[in-house]
Amino acid sequence: MTKRILSILFIAFLAIITIFTSCRKDETISSDPNYKLSFSTDSVMFDTVFTTMGSVTKSLMVYNPNPNSVIISRVRLAGGRYSSYSVNIDGASGTDVRNIEIAGNDSLYVFVRVTIDPVNDNLPLVVKDSVIFETNGNYQDVDLLAWGQDAHFILPKPEDQIEGFPPLSYIAREGEQIHWTNDKPYVIVGYGVVDSAGALNIDPGCRIHFYNGAGLWVYRYANIQANGTLEEPITFEGVRLEQDYANVPSQWDRIWINESDINSSFNYTVIKNATIGIQAETLKSGLGNTLILNNTQILNMQGWGLFTRFYNIEANNLLIANSGSSLLNLTSGGNYSFKNSTFANYWSYEVRKDPILHLANYYIYFDGENEIVYTGDLEQAYFGDCIFYGSQENEILLDKYPEDPTEFNYHFDYSLLKTTEEDNEFFTNCLFNQNPLFVDYSLLDFHIDTLSPVIKQGIPMGNPYDLDGIERSTTPDLGAYEWVPNEE
Repeated sequence: MTKRILSILFIAFLAIITIFTSCRKDETISSDPNYKLSFSTDSVMFDTVFTTMGSVTKSLMVYNPNPNSVIISRVRLAGGRYSSYSVNIDGASGTDVRNIEIAGNDSLYVFVRVTIDPVNDNLPLVVKDSVIFETNGNYQDVDLLAWGQDAHFILPKPEDQIEGFPPLSYIAREGEQIHWTNDKPYVIVGYGVVDSAGALNIDPGCRIHFYNGAGLWVYRYANIQANGTLEEPITFEGVRLEQDYANVPSQWDRIWINESDINSSFNYTVIKNATIGIQAETLKSGLGNTLILNNTQILNMQGWGLFTRFYNIEANNLLIANSGSSLLNLTSGGNYSFKNSTFANYWSYEVRKDPILHLANYYIYFDGENEIVYTGDLEQAYFGDCIFYGSQENEILLDKYPEDPTEFNYHFDYSLLKTTEEDNEFFTNCLFNQNPLFVDYSLLDFHIDTLSPVIKQGIPMGNPYDLDGIERSTTPDLGAYEWVPNEE
């Protein structure tokens, strides 16, 4: 009888514990809006080349760092049912999963799958989406990133990271010579680095695409040779290839080139839609190299088109157009030659305060609250057969540091200038403040029209052909393009 009573009491005790536990579980599910989730990463990247595999699954850890349970009321894909992705949580899969409980100080796996047709050439280079988590009125998301076309992918590797630097990967390691052929696009995520004494040689027709914030860094003693042709130019741009993004700035960061004992060159190259087109700067001391820009276009930069600090540049048939700041920001001195080039700025995204050309023999660096001024000799800045025109009243700023002994030599020769600067011995045979009459600057067409004042106003500068490959006359036009009569 005693055993039977004990058994009944034990069963009753278990029932009470079960009821208590169930009630307690309900009571510890919190709806506090301050309770948020955390994740193992802020983005899930699928780095498989999809010519060999059309679908891939990756995992994401979701953590509840709070003491009580929460209900994830909804996990959904921003792209909805049209997304290339799907999620799986605790056996529930699809593009929209609801009411998932996660205990306090616990975690769960979310499996993300992407399915892409590897031979679909109409897909963008990068297929993006995000997983959105709704918890107690909070919305949190994790980005998803996969490759939609076959390409060469330059992706950051954990072993290559340097503290204080953005995510990076090595295109060419120290002393390595790399050759890119025009077989398929190149996609850079993070910063691609050409290390010291390395070289990157790029064939005609290559297309180099940069993910958000990505860039190309050619380090000290390294060099880059981007040798396109008129028929097959080389293009540097973002990963968004839709028409709506064709002329949108700040889609990637910049091309950054340091000093070397070998010249770097860009020929028949288009650099577009970044923050800075090219940043060419001497980190320690000059090594005698020159950056050569021939038949190159730099378009739609959020900041500067070309930014230098004590550098040597030779440019012919160069077109730089539309930036939120200066098209040419040439600082800390240097040696520059620009011939048969067009610089046009009709920036329309917000108010532009800086002129097309900022020519300075100094650069100011702010170290906390301290202002450090670096100066250098402006050995030469020559502009011949050029056009400087834009929407501001004064597009030329000659900025010599006060009472500094360094040289400041410049010369504008046979050029059209929009400026309030006085005509002096450093401006020879120039036209001032006359509209060059571009065909249609709103469509980035900077050819000159029939009535342009720059027609036959130049002298031969050693560039017999213009940016389109048109032969210049013995009395050439100013700018990167020669006027061609319409044949009727």
